[in-house]
Amino acid sequence: MDVASLSTSMSQYQTQVDHATKVSSMVKDQIEKTGEMALQLIDSAAPVSAPDPSSPLGQTIDIRV
Repeated sequence: MDVASLSTSMSQYQTQVDHATKVSSMVKDQIEKTGEMALQLIDSAAPVSAPDPSSPLGQTIDIRV
């Protein structure tokens, strides 16, 4: 194998590795952004209010056998 073709092959391989690394980084960034947006959506949901302890709602259970 001659040195010129080996050099070309190595250069092409390095270019492929560089592109794969860049794409992986971009995918990771997008996943993190999507996760942050999901957390913001969860946080923005209407908060559940605590039940009123003086309310009779839910105080009795009707059980018939």
